[in-house]
Amino acid sequence: MLNNLPAELKLLPQWVVVDAQRRPVNPHTGNLASISDPASWGTYEQVVATQQLIGFVFTAADPYCLIDIDDKLANPASPEERERHQKILTAFQSYTERSLSKRGYHIIIKGAIPSGIDRSHVGVYSEKRYAVMTGDVTNALPINDYHTLINQLHAEASGRRGVAELVEHDADISDEELIRRGMAASNGDKFTALCRGELDGYGSQSEADMGLLSMLCFYTRSNEQVRRIFLLTELGKRKKAHREGYLDAGIIRIRGNEPPPIDLSLFAFTPPVEEEITAEELPPVEKDFTLPPGLVGELADYFYRSAIRPVPHVALAAAIAVVAGVAGRSYNIYGTGLNQYIVLLAKTGAGKEGAISGIENLLHAVRVQVPMVEQFLGPAAFASGQALIRVLNERPCFVSVLSEFGLTLQQLSDARANPAAVMLRRVLLDLYAKSGWQRMLRSSVYSDTEKNTKIVQAPNVTILGESTPETFFEGLDSSHIAEGLIPRFSIIEYKGDRPPRNRNAGFAPDVHIVNRFIELVVTAQATTANHKCCDVMLDDEATTLLDAFDVHADGLINSGAEVSRQLWNRAHLKALKMAALLAVGCDLHAPIIDLAMATWAIDYVRRDIEVLIKRFDKGDIGSGDSKQIADVRKALARLLNSTVKEPKTEELRLAGVVSYRAISQRCLQVAAIRTDKYGATNALKKVLQSLIDNGEIAELPEKLLREKFGFKGRAFGIYPTV
Repeated sequence: MLNNLPAELKLLPQWVVVDAQRRPVNPHTGNLASISDPASWGTYEQVVATQQLIGFVFTAADPYCLIDIDDKLANPASPEERERHQKILTAFQSYTERSLSKRGYHIIIKGAIPSGIDRSHVGVYSEKRYAVMTGDVTNALPINDYHTLINQLHAEASGRRGVAELVEHDADISDEELIRRGMAASNGDKFTALCRGELDGYGSQSEADMGLLSMLCFYTRSNEQVRRIFLLTELGKRKKAHREGYLDAGIIRIRGNEPPPIDLSLFAFTPPVEEEITAEELPPVEKDFTLPPGLVGELADYFYRSAIRPVPHVALAAAIAVVAGVAGRSYNIYGTGLNQYIVLLAKTGAGKEGAISGIENLLHAVRVQVPMVEQFLGPAAFASGQALIRVLNERPCFVSVLSEFGLTLQQLSDARANPAAVMLRRVLLDLYAKSGWQRMLRSSVYSDTEKNTKIVQAPNVTILGESTPETFFEGLDSSHIAEGLIPRFSIIEYKGDRPPRNRNAGFAPDVHIVNRFIELVVTAQATTANHKCCDVMLDDEATTLLDAFDVHADGLINSGAEVSRQLWNRAHLKALKMAALLAVGCDLHAPIIDLAMATWAIDYVRRDIEVLIKRFDKGDIGSGDSKQIADVRKALARLLNSTVKEPKTEELRLAGVVSYRAISQRCLQVAAIRTDKYGATNALKKVLQSLIDNGEIAELPEKLLREKFGFKGRAFGIYPTV
């Protein structure tokens, strides 16, 4: 049963052996361990090797919190306490296991509390505590974040009273997320009604104000956020709400009083299913953006319509990733599995978070019938190649959604990368082509035996990495393309601005989509259990089109520049895998690629390659000489076309002349110049000399500058071709 323990806990070196007296034991020495001394702990593999009971130590450095429900025979809980225990189990939808006695439960969440507390057969701890872990799972969920709710539970158990000071805290969540949670909660109808100014169930407007303020205070510790959101509602538009001190008086009452008995069932955030937003209420999808056929397209449509900030590119990336993460190992085409490496690019705040929220809403709806669907959702970060392989030993098929992936790729591609990053890059390169059923990820042996890895058959790792375009492209150059990792990724880029908020976001998928996805999960589990996979076939028209695309790619590889050669090298393979994924989504039992699927897949791959080639042609990528020159050219053009008039240099600008001071002020802050290994000033001088040698600019004589413009200093004339 230990295989059921969360993989993210297994990656931490916070494990102890547990003896017959339930005391923690150092796995290295056999002596008693200390919950405050990390040197007396070990890795998961070390404690499991002892074949004894094992325990996990909770510390202030990790994000985890333990809810320990314990109903001992010697001191049994009362009926009222047991009823409360059940409410806690219902409210905290996170990884849950039975305790060793089988009379209690461990719920592990993400969150931190001021101090440990044990009352009414419920203990809550986030540090200086260890728990005997059993893996006897009763709720096979990932470890979810319940920071606000666990602090409400802690406050109630602590019996805190008194008048609260209005201590200001930063908001933990965005306004949009807070509103989504309020609307999606079991009492979401009441929350929505109060926001609309409806007073049903309240004796007066003042009572309604307190009701809405209480809900807002529950979801955030930020008093400023409470005020801001309240004033946006219909209740907040009344003059009384703007009276000085009115809102603060209500917040003080709410913060200072003992929290009322919490009906924990109110806070299990199950999205409502009875209302579905129509496409007409959302921003129109771009005309040239077409969704694929089958399950992938249906999921993309759902993710788009249910997102807080609906972006079709985000929805499509999430749909491809989640289907590949489940089906990638169970279906093959020409001996390769269907795993996908995807990079989703969009501006900060443009709605990239809709990918993971959409996937989580889908899994929430599915896990009721198929709890083990969680095995297909992988870790949110890869510490090293060895750590990734160890996850694959237990879960050979999953999708991981990785935030800030542009920074990760920079670290992996850096020539000075540390050994862990080098190993991870090597494993990711290898895994891309190893998802075929007959393929094996071979074991690795090290002098440090703890790093040894096992053979994994047909490992399927699908990656959905999200980043901003600036972070992703700034860290690349042609050497990273030649190295091979970047060409394995498909790039989906959204160039638009932040979409308007979808007021009906967060609703659950309809029964049809849930059942279709459940069928995919069950089929994938069955093929794995039976050590089989299903081959995806092609009809004649699809075969002809994909063969022609292969010949077209060969021609571009043979005649193109190095970057183009590398990017087109896997174009045919990418198109095959994508078309096969669409076919699986259309028919799980006899998938056949038709002309429409092949056409969509080829267009998808073309757009992906064009994104990078256009960026290289424009000089938007990397940090080498070509990038520096391109950035300085752009800076010179902006300086010449500036609408801001500066009296001392305006005459220069009108004559097509730019001062060195203006150039340096603008260009020394450009990333490609600033990070040059020889220094920013030397890099700028080198670029300017290169532009002089190319005949694009000319440094004007000091005498000419003084006589014609009355200017002292260096300046450059810019030829009209710039």
